Parts: sequence; C-alpha cells; structure tokens
Amino acid sequence: MRKLLPVFLLLSVLASTAAAQAPLTVVNAASFEAGFPVAPGGLAVAFGDFAGAPVLPGATASELPWPTTLASTRVLVSGVAAPLYFVSAQQINFQVPQATGFGRVDVVVEVNGSVVASGTVDVLEVSPGIFELGPRPNPQGAILNQDNSVNGPDSRAARGEVIQIFGTGQGPLETSVADGKAPAPFSRSVHKPKVYIQAVELTDEEVTFSGVSGYPGLWQINAVVPNRSFIAGQVPLVVVIDNVPSNPTTFWVKE
Repeated sequence: MRKLLPVFLLLSVLASTAAAQAPLTVVNAASFEAGFPVAPGGLAVAFGDFAGAPVLPGATASELPWPTTLASTRVLVSGVAAPLYFVSAQQINFQVPQATGFGRVDVVVEVNGSVVASGTVDVLEVSPGIFELGPRPNPQGAILNQDNSVNGPDSRAARGEVIQIFGTGQGPLETSVADGKAPAPFSRSVHKPKVYIQAVELTDEEVTFSGVSGYPGLWQINAVVPNRSFIAGQVPLVVVIDNVPSNPTTFWVKE
C-alpha cells in the first residue's frame, strides 16, 4: 500500500493547474468530482488562491500524525483545524475532521493567521472515491494485484485473485482513529461497500476487507476478481456505499 500514497502527492502537483476561479472549492481527493460531497474522516482537496502559502513544489507533511498547521497554513472545517498533508499557493490536501457535521459547512483557509480564502462544502456520511492513476474517460484505478504489484496493462490481475483498491470517503470506522493518525494496524468501515467488476456485483464473501490501513483517511478494499471468462482486458470497476456510487475506474485482468 505504501506504493500508492505518492498518488495522493502526485495529484497535488498535476491538479494544481485546475485551480478553480471561485474563492475556495473543495472536492473529494480521489474522485475530484465537482460539487460532490466529502465525508468526515475522508481526504479532500481545496483549490483557490492562497496568498502567502508556498509555491510549488509546496510543503508536505513528513510524518504522522499530520499537523494542523503546515507552512504557516491552516484549514478550518466548521471551525475545526484539519490535518494537512500538502500545502501550496493553489492547492491544499487535507483530512476532513471526523467530528464534522452533515450538510453544508464552512471551510476557511488561513495563512500566517489571516484568512485568505473561504467557501463551503457539502458533507455526507459517505462519499466514496477511488484514486485514479491515469487520464479519463477510462482511468486506471489505484489498485494493487495480489502480489502487491501496481495493476496496469503490463501487470494484470488474475481471475480468482485478490486485488487491493484504494480510495477515500468510506465513512465511519468500527474502531475510532484520531484525526491525522493511522490505525494500528487497521480499522474496518462500518458500511461494507458493494463492488462491481464488469457489471458483476461481488458477493459479501468476495469483498474480504473494507477499512482504513496505513495512512489517515486512505480507504482500502480487498476484493476477489470473479472467475468468469468474459472478465478480461481493461475492465470497469465501481464501488457503491448506501446507494452512493464512486467515480468509475478501470483495471486490467489477464486473458
């Protein structure tokens, strides 16, 4: 799983060119769907013009727990300081505090104690997103094969094997984890997701794990690739929690 954390950092560089014109725009850090809510405990990205924050390559949290002040910058969600992973003058990656209430909430960015941007974001109990490693419209999902290799056209999963899917926004956990910290060793999600591979809904037995492990707010799903002959090549994958779908992604399966 450690191989995939740089995906989060990679987005903080590549997505900076998409900074919104509004004073502040907050999106799910995995799906990047405009206007789609975030979830308490999930990872989010704020776009704006944060005068006084460092220019690229910005500043990145170097250890756990993630700090609530990074490069003299804070993000306040409903008045609560959020753990920060990455800060730049156009983009901030952070964890939504788990105590955040549902509905539309205020988000404020402070640099050197002064408010430089403010806005709102909608918060739901769950807001599933899968990290993407490739461009749309058929993005490669952030997925590891059973041997922990990164899935791709030259490194495909086999039918009947377990893949690890990485995202955020899974909602509450069975064992509480403090903001900015990672569970030791993991905490399962309260809501078990439905996983669809090539439109095949996996059984409860085929979804072997759903929870947070290794890093704050980083959701991991372990799922068995159905042993069906038509599931081969680049196949679609989507995750649904309580009728809320994730962004559609793809991964590669051996012929």
